[in-house]
Amino acid sequence: MKIGIDISRYIDKSGGVGIYSANLLRFLLKIDADNKYIGYTFFYDCFPEGWNKKESAGVFSDYYTSPNIYTNFSLNKIDWSTKKVKKSWDRASIEGKEKLLGDVDIIHSTAYIVPELLKAKLVVTIHDLSFLLFPDFHTEENIRLLMKNLIYINSRPDKIICDSQQTKKDLIRFFHVPEEKIKVIYLGVDHVFSDFISEEKRKSVLKKYDLEALIAVGNYAEDKDNKKISKINNNNDDDGLNNKGYILTVASIEPRKNFERIIKVFAEIVKDKKFKNLFLVCAGGVGWKNEAIYNLVKEKGLEQKVKFLGYVDEVDLPVIYNEAKFFMYPSIYEGFGLPVLEAMASKVPVLTSNVSSIPEVAGDAAIMVNPYDEKEIYKASINLLENKKLRKELIIKGSKRSNLFTWENTAFQTLEVYKEALKK
Repeated sequence: MKIGIDISRYIDKSGGVGIYSANLLRFLLKIDADNKYIGYTFFYDCFPEGWNKKESAGVFSDYYTSPNIYTNFSLNKIDWSTKKVKKSWDRASIEGKEKLLGDVDIIHSTAYIVPELLKAKLVVTIHDLSFLLFPDFHTEENIRLLMKNLIYINSRPDKIICDSQQTKKDLIRFFHVPEEKIKVIYLGVDHVFSDFISEEKRKSVLKKYDLEALIAVGNYAEDKDNKKISKINNNNDDDGLNNKGYILTVASIEPRKNFERIIKVFAEIVKDKKFKNLFLVCAGGVGWKNEAIYNLVKEKGLEQKVKFLGYVDEVDLPVIYNEAKFFMYPSIYEGFGLPVLEAMASKVPVLTSNVSSIPEVAGDAAIMVNPYDEKEIYKASINLLENKKLRKELIIKGSKRSNLFTWENTAFQTLEVYKEALKK
C-alpha cells in the first residue's frame, strides 16, 4: 500500500491533533517496512505557515537534509511558493488533488477534513465533537469549517477512527454513523515522558522557558539506580509547603479547558500563607475566545503568579511536567485527554475531570472532580498539596496506567484499519 497521512496540524503546532498525527506516522514507520508513506505538510483547507520549510518539520526535518535515509517515507516536498501551490490546488479537480497528494491507495485525514476522492480509500480520525456539545466554546468560523466537512462523515470515509468510546458514542448520536464503520483506537504516550532526565537538560529547559525562579533550589536529585530524577521536596520526602514550585496545566488557552475556574481556584490556594510561593504555569498555544481568561488573571492580581508559556516543544514538556507539584486538568470535555497520560508518565500526581472520555483514560490513577464545582477542585488541590501519601500513591498508579497506552499499539491498530479500508 501507498499511504498518505495528514500531518499539517503538526506543522501548524496545533496541540494534541498535531502530536497525534506526527506520532502515528513516526511509529508506523517503525513497525511497518512493507508499505510506503507520504506525510502531507499541507492538506486541503490547511496550509500552515512553513509547510515547505525544514524548520517547521520537527521530527521529520531530517528528510530535508537526508531524504535517502528513508526507504519507505517521503514528505510532499514541493519546490513551489505557497501562492503557486494554493493556486494549483484551488484549480485542481478531485482527481488532480489526488495526484498532488501522490496518487496513494489510502488517504488518512487526521483532523476532521472529509474530502471527496475518486481513487484512494479514505480514513478519517474524529477526535471529539465538542463544537456540537459546547458551541459557545468555539468560534463561528471553526464551527462552519467543521460542519462543512462533517456533513459528509457518513458517506465519504471508508473507515473512521475515534480516540475514545465517548467520541464514538457522540459520533453515532449526532451523525448516525454505522457502528461497524468506526474503530476506537486510543492514543499513546511517547517514551520521552518516562525517560531519564539529566540535570543538564532540566536546567536548559527551565532557563529556556524562564522557570528557574519558580523552582526551589535543591528540589531534585538524580537517582543513579533508577536512572530518574527523584523529587525530594515535592512528592517524596516531605510536603515542601514553604518551597517555591508550580501547579501545571497543559492545554491551548480556550474556554473548554476550564481556565477561568483553574484561575479562580488558584487565587484561593495562594491566599493561604502556606502556599503563597506557588505559581500556576499554563503551557499551550493561544487557542481562541480567551480574552476573559487573561482579564481574570489581571482582575485577581495574579499577573506575577500565573505564567503563560505558549506552545512548548514536545521534547521540553517532560521537564516541565516533572517539575510540577501536581497537574491540574479539570477540562469540561475531552475526546481523549492526552496530557493526563503525559503527566502520569512524567511521575506527576494528576487532578482531572470526571466527565467525557477522561475516566476512560485516567482509570483509578487520578483524583477526578466535577469540573463545574470550584469548591471540589479547591479541596482536591489542597489535598494533593498536603497529602504526601496520596501523591505517592497517584504517582505509582499513574506510571503504571500510562504504560498501557503506547504509540506502537496505536500504529498497529491503525495499520489494520488501513488494510480493512483497502478491501472495501
